[in-house]
Amino acid sequence: MKKTLYDIKKGGTAKILEFKSDEIKQTAKKFGLAAGQIVECIEKFGNIVIQKKQQQIAIGKKPAKCILIEVTPDELS
Repeated sequence: MKKTLYDIKKGGTAKILEFKSDEIKQTAKKFGLAAGQIVECIEKFGNIVIQKKQQQIAIGKKPAKCILIEVTPDELS
């Protein structure tokens, strides 16, 4: 089973693999998010707040469940 962005833990990093819907993909594109990018979860309180370079982005629970990720090795422990 693939993990989604909603599964990431606070402080964890992940690589974005793909988006489950074109709508989510287009919205993510507006914020500069694309497949292959590495993001860090800096807050998780219902919404997920991720950081990509110097940019922070809050993503709701439903959209976060539509973004498939690959967790980095330190996230697996």
